[in-house]
Amino acid sequence: MTRSLPALRARVIRARSDEAALAGARPRGVSAAGLGEARRATLDALVEYAAAIEALSWPVPRSILMEIRMHKILCDPRDSYR
Repeated sequence: MTRSLPALRARVIRARSDEAALAGARPRGVSAAGLGEARRATLDALVEYAAAIEALSWPVPRSILMEIRMHKILCDPRDSYR
């Protein structure tokens, strides 16, 4: 089942918001694993959104591509140079 671009965009916004909330709460007891899961969820949402844009033969905004790259580095720095 494919989702519409607005639904995918909403998922990206929610994932970013959740990640930001956890990152802000980190000194007060959020685990690194919890923050890592939030970052992975944001990455997954961004990748799915970018794929949907590409499926329409539209260019993916550079800001989305840069955010995907940043989250790949944050999620697994060993894979960032492949």
